[in-house]
Formats: sequence, structure tokens, C-alpha cells
Amino acid sequence: MSSHFNLKTLSFYGIAIGSVVILFNVVSAYGEANIKAPPAINGNYRLKAKNLPECVNSKDLILHIQQSGIYLNGSLLPVDNNSHAQAIAEEKPSLNGQLQNKKVELVGSAPFLNNCNNPPVQMQGTVEGQKMQGNFTLSPNSEKIEFIAEKAQETKQTEAQQKH
Repeated sequence: MSSHFNLKTLSFYGIAIGSVVILFNVVSAYGEANIKAPPAINGNYRLKAKNLPECVNSKDLILHIQQSGIYLNGSLLPVDNNSHAQAIAEEKPSLNGQLQNKKVELVGSAPFLNNCNNPPVQMQGTVEGQKMQGNFTLSPNSEKIEFIAEKAQETKQTEAQQKH
């Protein structure tokens, strides 16, 4: 009976497996050193802005942001929105954009600003920790509206707290 393990076969598989292990270690070390995930910015931000158009009927707005890596979805809501509008905004966000180097860009519409006739929105800003600063427009011909926003604290209750 001949041996299934000859020297050439064992050498080939040993070199192949060793090469894969070395390549994996090199790629892992490079990734850990050079590839960083973007900061998590998802959540609700309370926008304080001056010179909001009269159609807004609120002195502050809420920017709801959902994040997947560098890709962002969001909605611009009045502060006094109801929970139904919030649920719709979470399910079907009206703004799309990206986060690159702490810079946020969102484009879309604002259907939840009921008196503004669903204006097109362009928003740019910079995120630093829990704060965002930037500007947006509510129509192609409108002036830029400067804003400062702070991330709202999550107020989720556990089921045990809700039952008591």
C-alpha cells in the first residue's frame, strides 16, 4: 500500500496554508492601523436656528438621523411633532446623504413641515462629539439658515419601568 502523504504534497499544502496565514496577519494589521469606522452620529438633534421661514411655525426643529457607516438618512421635524409623525419619519426618512471626515451632507425634502409645502432641503454641517453646526436651505432660492444642534438624550424606558 502506497503512502498518501508524500513529501511534495505535504510541502505544497504546508506552504499554501502558511502563505494564507501570513497574508491574513498582514491584512489584519493594516486594517487595524489604517481603517477606522466613522463616528456614530445617529439620533435626534435639536436644531436652534435664527431666521427660520414663517411656514415652520416653530423656533426649533428636530433633525432625526439614521446611520449605516458613512451613509445617512434623516428627517427634519418640528419640535412639537406627534409620535405618529416620528414613526413615519423613522420608517421613511426624507433626507439622504453621507458623513465624511465629520462633515454631514443631507439632501431631500421636508414633508413634516406641514405649512412649507414639502420644500427641497439641502443641509451641510460639521459634527463634533454631541454637537452639530452648519446651515441648510428650505428651497433652491432661499437664504442659508445657520444652525447649531445638540444631540438629544435617549429616553427609552425598559418594559419593566413601563409596567410600574
